[in-house]
Amino acid sequence: MWPHTVAILIGGQSKRMGSPKHEVILPNGKTMLEMMLEFASSVGKRTVILGGDIDGQHCIHDLRKQHGPVAGIEALLHSKIDTNYLVVGCDMPSITNKDVRPLLECHNSAVFSFENRLLGLPLHITSEQLQTCSEYLDSGGRSIHGFIAEVPHKEIKLTINKANTLMSCNSADDIKRMFKL
Repeated sequence: MWPHTVAILIGGQSKRMGSPKHEVILPNGKTMLEMMLEFASSVGKRTVILGGDIDGQHCIHDLRKQHGPVAGIEALLHSKIDTNYLVVGCDMPSITNKDVRPLLECHNSAVFSFENRLLGLPLHITSEQLQTCSEYLDSGGRSIHGFIAEVPHKEIKLTINKANTLMSCNSADDIKRMFKL
């Protein structure tokens, strides 16, 4: 088990899904959040929720409202509850411990890429990046990809099969494709 923290982002607007993604019930009868909590508990020693309140979970609130997922990452790094974090979206129900192992084996920040494009999440980020994160937000930046471009990181290239397991579910059609319905 990785001796660090897994952080699950839940604060998005879920416009394409039509309801909060973390509450969406999947074909297996579990919510996306339940799937992500199971994943997180199989990976790290601690799990936190970013961007919302979930009963029974350690939740960290954004320090800046309406600044997107990078604000959640800033709040996480500001919390100082750990030195290393694996940040995932609540909408990645097919992700496995094996999928993220290459990120966890890196000593510094790391991210996956596919066909010369950064995936953004999952992201291994270290506490050393708090200042860079805050400066990025101060400059008006909002995207995870833009933030990662500002951070020294290792890029781990994926094959098509691996890239598909790390995709986010943004709509009902994505869920149908993921679960082959």
